[in-house]
Amino acid sequence: MDHEPKISLVEAFLLVMYVGFTDLIGMVLVLFALDDFFILDVLTFPVTQIYFRMKGVSKAGYDVTANLLEIVPYLGALPIRTVGVLAVIWVDRHPEGLVSGAAQIAGRATTVSQKQFPAKQQ
Repeated sequence: MDHEPKISLVEAFLLVMYVGFTDLIGMVLVLFALDDFFILDVLTFPVTQIYFRMKGVSKAGYDVTANLLEIVPYLGALPIRTVGVLAVIWVDRHPEGLVSGAAQIAGRATTVSQKQFPAKQQ
């Protein structure tokens, strides 16, 4: 099966540079004990989500999770947003990768446990 990624290499590079730059600004602000008052979140979250939805990327939930983690105080100083965007790009380029493999293993484990321990009849 030949998979064509929905996000091109140039688009991925530009998106990671944009999100990485905003994460870098957030880290510098935290180093000087300043707060961005969610300005960086407002500038980044809609851009990435609208872009992923326009491209039809099915695993954009990783980006939503990363952006929600950015709201947590002091945890938002980490480059979580960049990691979330990289995760979406990785899953787009490797659909049979680690994430889908883990879901398949979990599905098989559930099937095996149901065969070994059938539900009690009442």
